Amino acid sequence: MQTKYSYWLFKDALPEKDRNKVKRIAKKSGYSVATTKDKEGKKEDADKKVRDTATAFSSDQYLYDLLCPFVHTANDSAGWKYDLDWFESVQIARYKKNQHYAWHTDGGGDHFGVYPEGDNSKGKIRKLSLVACLSNGYVGGDLELALQKQGEENEILYPEMKVGDVIVFPSYIFHRSTEITKGTKYSAAMWCLGAPFK
Repeated sequence: MQTKYSYWLFKDALPEKDRNKVKRIAKKSGYSVATTKDKEGKKEDADKKVRDTATAFSSDQYLYDLLCPFVHTANDSAGWKYDLDWFESVQIARYKKNQHYAWHTDGGGDHFGVYPEGDNSKGKIRKLSLVACLSNGYVGGDLELALQKQGEENEILYPEMKVGDVIVFPSYIFHRSTEITKGTKYSAAMWCLGAPFK
């Protein structure tokens, strides 16, 4: 699927007090080793060559009040106008030195990617992904997006996110977080669901 805008970036959108509160919520929830999903959508321990980070999850209403407006604005402004009706728990990730997350998508975008169960997610797919940068003082950890074009090499996009920035993009777009070479990176991610595209 081709769209005019592959992502929508909000610069310096989250003030320090909000970033700190998100990190406090994550600390309270507790970090654990990140997982990935197998072909059937079941969680499994991540291959550290693919994903090496710690994550915390929260459904604190504060997080939705903070982040959902970015999703709605981007969805409208970028012209996607996807039908969304559910937001998963917010993931806060902590990347330390040498940690990363290799190329992946958050959702396939087709009917093969529907959630098979869940009171609010069954029969839905991830349509939009949000990532917020919560820290600075690290080196590496760059978010990169890859646009696949039939018969051509992938086009790599470099949004150059800084602390306080928020980005929203279609969940079927390949992306990665490059290896941290110094410091610790904190980021928040949220996935926005709706009925499969028709």
